[in-house]
Amino acid sequence: MNKNFLLGTLVTAGAALLIPGVAQAVGRAGRPLVRAAMRSGSTAFEEFGKAGAEAYEHIEDIVAEIREENEARRRAAAETAASEAASPKAAAGAGHAD
Repeated sequence: MNKNFLLGTLVTAGAALLIPGVAQAVGRAGRPLVRAAMRSGSTAFEEFGKAGAEAYEHIEDIVAEIREENEARRRAAAETAASEAASPKAAAGAGHAD
């Protein structure tokens, strides 16, 4: 949005409120509009909060799955390294037995 347009709109609205009777009419008509806008904003805030909580739960689940997969890979790598380390020793030991 253009800054000049926004500034012009605000100045025009402010000038209109200076006209006698306009401020009172806006005040009477504006209160229900402001309440409706605030109610809508409150509802939207609650819904976004719920959506954000659900998204956070999904992210937590994904992070937990990744950590579990990484731990399983580490265990598998450790087991593989242990079995490879045991195999040459067993082969070397069997060779010396002859």
